[in-house]
Amino acid sequence: MQLCPNCKSKQFDGTIFCADCGASLVAANRRETTLSLGQRGPTDDLPKLREPPAAPVSAPRVTLVIVNSGRRMSLDVSEDLLIGRKDNAHGIFPDVDLGLDGGYDAGVSRRHAILAWSQGAYTVEDLGSSNGTFLNGQRLGHGQATPLRSGDELKCGTLLIRVEFR
Repeated sequence: MQLCPNCKSKQFDGTIFCADCGASLVAANRRETTLSLGQRGPTDDLPKLREPPAAPVSAPRVTLVIVNSGRRMSLDVSEDLLIGRKDNAHGIFPDVDLGLDGGYDAGVSRRHAILAWSQGAYTVEDLGSSNGTFLNGQRLGHGQATPLRSGDELKCGTLLIRVEFR
């Protein structure tokens, strides 16, 4: 039990305001005091804070701009990214789902292409899609990782995507 500093009534431990007079009980429970600047106090004995850790090296990032819809996707390419259309029934959940951008009508396959970062370069690889993957108007061969540059135009079927790097 604690005593209210205002009316001296008994209150349960942890109560914030006195049930009888409404006075704050928080200050009554505190044992620390405010110290004047420059005086040595209990906080001077605490260990000094360490420097914050160095910022981690950021993963390679790419922005895909879906030209038809105007949608922009900024993606971390630290792992290979599957480009395609989601299919709940078959358990296909691509990292870059073009279904909402008219991907079905544009001929985007469920597992259309792979976007990767390898040895300091971005690459795209067609996964044997039905309607093809095109880079700057040239159809990519199945299974061939082809380098990407910022500003390249990638087409999955007929869906146009502009590739931008930072």
